[in-house]
Amino acid sequence: MAFAQRAMHTVPKPKAVSWQAVVAGLLLIVASDYYINWSTVILSASKNNKALFPMGLFFPFVVLVAVNLLLKRTTPRWALNRGELCVALGMGLIGSLFPFYGLASYVVGSIAAPYYFATPENGWAELLHPNMVSWLVMNNEDSAVTWFYDGLPAGQGIPWRAWVVPVFWWMTFVGAAACVALCLMVVLRKQWVENERLEFPLMEVGLQVARIGEADAGNPPLLDQRIFRVGFWIGVFAVAWNIISFFFPLMPGLPTTHTEGQWFQWLEGAKPFWVQISIYVMGFAYFARVETLFSFWLFFLFTEIEVATFDRLGIAAGHGGGEAVRSQNFGVLCAYVMFGLWMGRAHLKAVFQKVFNGASNVEDAREALSYRAAMIALVAALLYMVAWLHAAGMEVRVAALYLFFTAVAYIGMARFAAELGLPYGDIAYHSITWTPFHILGGQTAAASTLTCQGYLWAMFGKTRGFLGPPIAQMLKLTTPFRIERGRLFGAIVLAVVAGATFAVLHAISMGYSSGGFNLRAAWNLLIGPQRSYDMSVTWIRNPEPPDVERMLFMGSGVLITAVLTYLKYRFVHLPLHPVALMLQGTYMAQKTVFSVFLTWVYKSIVLKVGGARLYRKGQPFFIGLLIGYAAATFFSCVVDSLFFFGRGHLVHGF
Repeated sequence: MAFAQRAMHTVPKPKAVSWQAVVAGLLLIVASDYYINWSTVILSASKNNKALFPMGLFFPFVVLVAVNLLLKRTTPRWALNRGELCVALGMGLIGSLFPFYGLASYVVGSIAAPYYFATPENGWAELLHPNMVSWLVMNNEDSAVTWFYDGLPAGQGIPWRAWVVPVFWWMTFVGAAACVALCLMVVLRKQWVENERLEFPLMEVGLQVARIGEADAGNPPLLDQRIFRVGFWIGVFAVAWNIISFFFPLMPGLPTTHTEGQWFQWLEGAKPFWVQISIYVMGFAYFARVETLFSFWLFFLFTEIEVATFDRLGIAAGHGGGEAVRSQNFGVLCAYVMFGLWMGRAHLKAVFQKVFNGASNVEDAREALSYRAAMIALVAALLYMVAWLHAAGMEVRVAALYLFFTAVAYIGMARFAAELGLPYGDIAYHSITWTPFHILGGQTAAASTLTCQGYLWAMFGKTRGFLGPPIAQMLKLTTPFRIERGRLFGAIVLAVVAGATFAVLHAISMGYSSGGFNLRAAWNLLIGPQRSYDMSVTWIRNPEPPDVERMLFMGSGVLITAVLTYLKYRFVHLPLHPVALMLQGTYMAQKTVFSVFLTWVYKSIVLKVGGARLYRKGQPFFIGLLIGYAAATFFSCVVDSLFFFGRGHLVHGF
């Protein structure tokens, strides 16, 4: 008996990073890119790429799992094991960051916009063009940008050569930023996954989907469970009913899709919240901890009462209560990251001992990179980013401060995804891009530095923490499996390169084939870059001194975080978690808080009545609910393509 038990423990785990898993990951990246661009830009239907786990990836992953289940039953040698599915999902999470409403379209817009949208009124030609470097933007001398926005003339091919230089240099910067995110997540993985045991609720959903067809803890496979099938058909019905109302408008719709939601003004002076039973939010939120859900909706009320009070009393009159609260909550994010690093100081000390002394008692064999390689790559990537920014026109002191806040945002957003686990999260516009100038002031900044800010908003302003969350989630997904370090690192690099390259090329080709002005939901190609460059012009014309008021609000966020952190560790059962305060004051919070509240009520009742056992029994229902909703949303896009082409229905919003 003892020998048998030892033998069981010595059976090697199956490999997760195989060539089949990498191919599946690349297919997920391509499929998610096409699905996102097709549904969002071409059809003007569902917005499938504004989440930390995008719908544009979730549905293709479900299809991959279904195909894999079919292969298990027909050609088992071609089927992927669970670890390989997790690797493919991790690659998909990385690659799906880049399509529309992701990095690619913002970068393309920043390259194309400066000369095309310049007018005598906006002053770009006088104030921005002299400070712009030719290797980052297109000057439109050969009409390449005009054709991009207006469409190609008949018989004219896409002028790819005009894009080569700016896209190449932008991609080197993207690569360096990806390296920073990877190295930070490698250093923090063990602390988060093994020491603190963060739950990563988003990835729990991914793991549950990957287990379809497998028995778990004595239960039948997920597809054979009645509660899963009930959830699936409810998810389908929640969308299908409203598809019928497309054709029969007099039939009342269900408040389960974005088309049937509405804003509710709950307090004069505060921002309204969106009233909708969001299946996608609730399906993921069910796997989050009750205290974080409670904290999220409670802090939403708290911060919006702050906004109304500040505006009523004239506090923060120069910016408004909304900006004051966003500054405060960015202070919360920065403080929470710093407190987290302090709590993990023993782990970080061990990392540095391994890096500088080669400590044999510090294990890093399970990481995607050795700690020494990660630290060397981190320093090299940061130095390259500073050099790149300086060559683009930014002063070194501003670049250093900018990259500090960028790294903090990467860690903070990754922590948000790991602890709270909601599918949506974003950082306020000013949080990264202009905070260095709020600290240093713009009066002593060179015009070239302020111009550089114009294109950098596209890099980090709206990208959900860039690659911090998806890389952290991939490292979590692959932790239980046998991983070869070089293969995992290669899979991550390949996902970044493939995702960024394919998305950028696809965005450029769509612009030329349809005309950028004709693309639906092309805010990031049109309005976004204009606002960004206009803000640079505003700062050049009217440079502001250091913003003491904003810094005070950021400081108040640090103080609030300190108090909440102390209370959390002093009173373990206190249901207030500072991670839920980090992203308040944002549009995403307004759109999701109602569904989070409903989920909190339901899950609280479940745990009160049946405890953890009843909660676990309910998990298949919510997995089925998500899959049914995703399948019906895809079907809705098909209906839009057949009957409402270019004027689709926003079934899945954010």
